[in-house]
Amino acid sequence: MTATKTAAKTLALLPIAGALAGALTLMAGPAAAQSNMEKCYGIAKPGENGCAHAKGLHSCAGNTSLTYDGGDWKLVKAGTCATEMGSLKPFDGANPKKKG
Repeated sequence: MTATKTAAKTLALLPIAGALAGALTLMAGPAAAQSNMEKCYGIAKPGENGCAHAKGLHSCAGNTSLTYDGGDWKLVKAGTCATEMGSLKPFDGANPKKKG
């Protein structure tokens, strides 16, 4: 293969390589952003939960209809769960520290 053909193929692959690098960066972004976050149970209002309920009452983010349920979590900055009056572990019932 000539140098011209090799260069042409390399140039043709650059947009694909760039798109792949961009996609990988986007995939790593949320994980990196969440590395300084923690799950805080008992502080989510209806529709604000992070994901599935600890006991399986629902299976997805934003699906809670309960207020401050101990099985629902919300991501907060690491080290701030106690300030939010939540718990780092799931618990039964509504959060007695929260009113609402």
